[in-house]
Amino acid sequence: MNITKETGGMVPDIENKNLAKKNNLLTRVFSALVMLPLAIFIILNGGMAFLILISFLTVMILSEWNGICEKSPISWLVAVQALCAILLIYQLNIESPYFWISFISSLISILAIALLLKVKLIWALTGFFYAVIPSASFLLIEKQFGGVLVLWMMIVIWSMDTGAYFAGKNIGGPKMSPKISPNKTWSGLIGGTITAILIGGIYGFYMQDQNIALFSNATILLLFSGLFALLSQVGDLAESAVKRKFSVKDSGSIIPGHGGVMDRVDGVLFVAPAVLIVSNVLYA
Repeated sequence: MNITKETGGMVPDIENKNLAKKNNLLTRVFSALVMLPLAIFIILNGGMAFLILISFLTVMILSEWNGICEKSPISWLVAVQALCAILLIYQLNIESPYFWISFISSLISILAIALLLKVKLIWALTGFFYAVIPSASFLLIEKQFGGVLVLWMMIVIWSMDTGAYFAGKNIGGPKMSPKISPNKTWSGLIGGTITAILIGGIYGFYMQDQNIALFSNATILLLFSGLFALLSQVGDLAESAVKRKFSVKDSGSIIPGHGGVMDRVDGVLFVAPAVLIVSNVLYA
């Protein structure tokens, strides 16, 4: 029997899909190998390079957000949001006493441009906070506790994503939230959390001499490695919900094999502010 003829070409289609998946995985791995060393170097060294990286990511997130919600990744709204965001990040960096004045002025500016362009204010403001809050938290964590803690936070998130990906692919099982993110499974969530606890715990153990409260106690270290890993998935699902609402698959295509910047940093949305708050509470 000619399987190809009987199935209407199904076998070649399946082979093409498998090949495409394999190529996509290789592209993802290659992109990660290129970006990770640079990202780690910048995080650990801080300074102007770190500030520029945070500012760049913030602008990209604003562009991608408006590309999803307004179908306009480049617009006057994006320009105003980006200018306000960079101003706030810079003022945080220099500990300006005028930060809150600038914050209120930023909200007024976004309100004005949203009304002028007749875009939905709720999405304009949500996008602004979506970009600025994690970025500001990143900056404050680095300034207060150093790049070692920032890197631990990212390692927990990366470990969660990687562990969830491979556990979900190899174990499968019930879907976690099929209406929001159809590829996520409960096995992926569990596998990712365990991976994050192990790798986050190992990193924190070897960095105990850095005088970081989160690393000072093994129970606290492992507990928060798991909790922040789970919280990163909340941010992931939040971004997926926005993309599904606007019928968008990826936030962008700037990172080969990974999509947009939002697709890579969505886990930081809730984790960065949480790490900042917990670290200050434990330090106090």
